Amino acid sequence: MISILIPIYNGIEFISDSVDSILDQTYTEWELLIAINGHPKDSNIYKKAKEYENKSKKIRVFDFHDIKGKSHTLNKMLEFCNYKYIALLDVDDIWHPQKLEVQTKLFIHNYDVIGSRCIWFGDRPGIIPTIPTGDISNYDFSLVNPIINSTSIIKKELCHWNENGIEDYDLWLKLRKQNKRFFNCNEILLKHRIHNASAFNGKGNNEKVDDLLVRHGYKSRIERMNEQLKINIPYVDKIGMKIN
Repeated sequence: MISILIPIYNGIEFISDSVDSILDQTYTEWELLIAINGHPKDSNIYKKAKEYENKSKKIRVFDFHDIKGKSHTLNKMLEFCNYKYIALLDVDDIWHPQKLEVQTKLFIHNYDVIGSRCIWFGDRPGIIPTIPTGDISNYDFSLVNPIINSTSIIKKELCHWNENGIEDYDLWLKLRKQNKRFFNCNEILLKHRIHNASAFNGKGNNEKVDDLLVRHGYKSRIERMNEQLKINIPYVDKIGMKIN
């Protein structure tokens, strides 16, 4: 059984697509928690989200008007989760109907984090980022962020996010150092919406990756890129796109 978390600050206009993709899941043993953060109490955004409680008794909506930041919101949401596994979904992304069914079959192998491949839509449609698949427990996580956030299912006991703008990669690096077990399904189980105005680099978060890698004991991406350029190996950036 899975607790699904959708934290919302921006993007309420996409909530119908994301929630409907959960309601359409072939795996039905889930609960959905939606939390609105950083807006005034009883905001219009909260009221819009609250309407979705009428779609299913398995949906609960929270007004975290006194909490700011995605990571703080996720950590607070954990207090209200009933199940052992946590699945994340950004409000502007869409799950494949069999997403949870495919991933839950791997629970018998006791993986700590399970993800999958995705395809982009929106401003840059049709791109399928290159990430490693299968058992990636021994993969070098400094090469690329290997788990796409909205595809992830995580054991609840391992969940805690730091508020730094790249909270997902931070968590994966921490769990990798702890020798936790990771698996990526080869199936494309997510449509990830790309907004040119809010791309990773545009937020300035890309500049934080080097500091994050160094903090977790890896070489910076700049150091790695320089080494690879010396031997003419294509460099792979955070989203898995090769840069020649």
